[in-house]
Amino acid sequence: MKTSKQGTSKRRTIAATWAFTVLFVFLAISPIRAQETPASTEALFLPDSSIRMEVSYGYDDAAKGGRYIPVQVTLTGEKDRPFVGQLQVLSMESDYDIYQYNYPISVDAGATTQKIVDIPLGNRIDQLFVNLVDEAGNRVIHKRIKLNVSLEVPELFIGVLSDSPERLRYLNGIGVDYSMLRTRTIELNTENFPTDEVGLNLVDVLLVSDYKIRDLSERQSQVLVEWVRSGGVMILGTGARVDDTLGRFAPELLDQSYDSPTIRTIDMGQDYALEGPGSAELTISCADFSLSGANVIFSYDQLALLSSVAYSQGIIAAAAYDFADIGDFCLNNPSYMDTLLTNVLGEARINRLAEATYSGNSDQYWSVKSMINTGKVDRLPNLSLYVMEIMIYIILIGPGLYIFLKQRELQKFYRSGIVILSLLFTGIIYLMGSKTRFQDTFYTYARFLETSEESISESTYLNMQTPDNKPFEVSLDSSYTVKPITRSYYYEMTAIPKFKGDEAYKVAIDYQGEMTKIRAQNVTAFDPKYFQLEKIEDNKDHIGFTGEIEMQEGKIRGTITNSFTVPVEDAAVLLYDKMVLLGDMQPGETKSLDELEVLEYPLYHADRVAEKITGSDQYKEPDITDKNYMRALERTNLLIFYLNQSASSYTQNARVVGVCANADQNPVHIESSEVAGRTVVSSQINVYPAEEGIIYRSALMKKPTVVSGNYDAASNSLYGLDPLVLEYSLGNDVEIETLFFDKISEQFTNTGKASSLTTFMGSIYFYNHNTGNYDKMDENKNVYAGAELHSYLSPGNTITIKYLYGNVSEYNWDIILPVLNIVGRES
Repeated sequence: MKTSKQGTSKRRTIAATWAFTVLFVFLAISPIRAQETPASTEALFLPDSSIRMEVSYGYDDAAKGGRYIPVQVTLTGEKDRPFVGQLQVLSMESDYDIYQYNYPISVDAGATTQKIVDIPLGNRIDQLFVNLVDEAGNRVIHKRIKLNVSLEVPELFIGVLSDSPERLRYLNGIGVDYSMLRTRTIELNTENFPTDEVGLNLVDVLLVSDYKIRDLSERQSQVLVEWVRSGGVMILGTGARVDDTLGRFAPELLDQSYDSPTIRTIDMGQDYALEGPGSAELTISCADFSLSGANVIFSYDQLALLSSVAYSQGIIAAAAYDFADIGDFCLNNPSYMDTLLTNVLGEARINRLAEATYSGNSDQYWSVKSMINTGKVDRLPNLSLYVMEIMIYIILIGPGLYIFLKQRELQKFYRSGIVILSLLFTGIIYLMGSKTRFQDTFYTYARFLETSEESISESTYLNMQTPDNKPFEVSLDSSYTVKPITRSYYYEMTAIPKFKGDEAYKVAIDYQGEMTKIRAQNVTAFDPKYFQLEKIEDNKDHIGFTGEIEMQEGKIRGTITNSFTVPVEDAAVLLYDKMVLLGDMQPGETKSLDELEVLEYPLYHADRVAEKITGSDQYKEPDITDKNYMRALERTNLLIFYLNQSASSYTQNARVVGVCANADQNPVHIESSEVAGRTVVSSQINVYPAEEGIIYRSALMKKPTVVSGNYDAASNSLYGLDPLVLEYSLGNDVEIETLFFDKISEQFTNTGKASSLTTFMGSIYFYNHNTGNYDKMDENKNVYAGAELHSYLSPGNTITIKYLYGNVSEYNWDIILPVLNIVGRES
């Protein structure tokens, strides 16, 4: 019997060994690859699947962390029955939480369906997972998408919109600003151009050349304009097709019409004449036009070869030539496009794009966090009341209760009395703290409405928090795009966890037709979840600020009307370096600007400007127990965020901004009583000269050229104690009549927190082109007539000024210079 058992055991061992060997050989020759293969997609199809799925992403398989990635899914039914289910896309966010995006999907029997979804991608994340789930919740297909994301070299994505994109491929692989960025081109056309602004989120620069913009649909054109307004950079090539590329924007960008393009010989610059004089000359078709308020970057013989202008938060640059016509020149001189892109984008934007490769959207995360978490004063406990309650309790439970019982010879009930009093005061304290406790998920928001005659652009930042770790969900209008706002852990050297596609999601976003639902699970109590909700809709009710503004030698005249249906508080007019406080405005109320004080505010100091608008600069010290202070602080934080996002660049138009006093308290219609927030409203108002043919503008419209010294253009300030020499370009299109040196108003330097600002006090010198010397100016003189400037203006209408700070014994990092403004007549 023993021998029989040993034989059986031996046979089982041999059989197991053969089975393991066969399995090993099968796996060795199997064509299935492990997860880390370089293939861009991998999928598992169930044998009885009635559906097939193919996935592609981005434009030309381009992807970048912290951006939306267009994911195109093609589904094909293979059997004689339809398929109904759900498309799931799993993505890891910058904070390493798993987000799942769900879309309903249906495919007719034997048919093919395409669906394009835009998925936010976390920073330094290089893969997505796509699942197809049937009606019963069974996973039918599981696909991994390996993304072509550059993790080391920051990339500048250039969208190319052209009828001849092959002639613009020289733009690919160019190093920008000492190779801080590396360009990568994305070919766009009328068919694949997005119909939603989020579809252009992946693009940093859009170059339009040799293309008719009017070929875009009305919706695509609107997307293009809104993308630029919200911070995009568009470069237009013109040349022979100037009407096709520039014509769409001509009414907004040009002061006057332009002539038909002509064939001209232009010199691209001495730096590119590698083979001797004249070797950098090109004979090509050029268009001669002048952008209103433009910064001329390249010019030749009075022809602006390239100029740029601020367009709301974005930039529009226009070249006199077609970029397809200079392809051969750029191939031989790649540094030309490097210089062009560096000048158009600017140092600050380039640094921000490069930094985003490592930090993702962390800057936005911290900005939103500080803006939206001011808190509600009525949630704060009354400390004095609690102290009084505890003192009464101590007195009663100690000598009070004992004396009371002793007088009645009831000392034996002392212990029972202590228990009763303890329970009683516990209940009282619990009831006192009821208003400070959150019983359910609570929501705080900051809403920004930018209105124009045609449209309303809304951006709402929503914070969702739960007082426990229970799952929760919220439903939103489906017209919003929903983007998580998360921080990056890159600089904390936290290892990126493995992302296998089988992890439980932390947040799911369900797109359900007329409703978008956000669901969260496995969350930590009071852990904030931030989302950016955006939508654009027609301004059917014509809400907004309306009016006209006239400029006359530093004076601001005109009227502003509140055309919103609700009162607006803390309204103000902002015109680059000037501000007029309007105060509170009722619906339909009109205010005249003629007699209101004009304040000169410091550039790039959004906190100072916001404090002045809301009045929080009048508080010497923080006081969280003061409801008025907390109200001012809340609005100040909102306006700081708004000004940094929307009003940080030069524009000739004015901007009116205010805070709605009693706007819809639940603008995103969340079904909860725990919703709180504020709405900031703004509109752009056209500014006209008081006299036809007169130009009023800032000399900082174009960034001054630093001849020597240290200068920060964004804040118009010098730092350090070395003399600063700047060359200002006043424009070739104007004959200067008056030059103003506008210093910031005392209201920003002698009250509250603004006292830390240091304004320039010292000597100012003008460079005299006749003598070659610097002439010292009167330190108390702020206005110069045109006749006084003849010897100081160059033939190109530039003026060179030296600033010598007076208090050399005191080191100051940020010394604010006067803003130069000019009044002139069109030449």
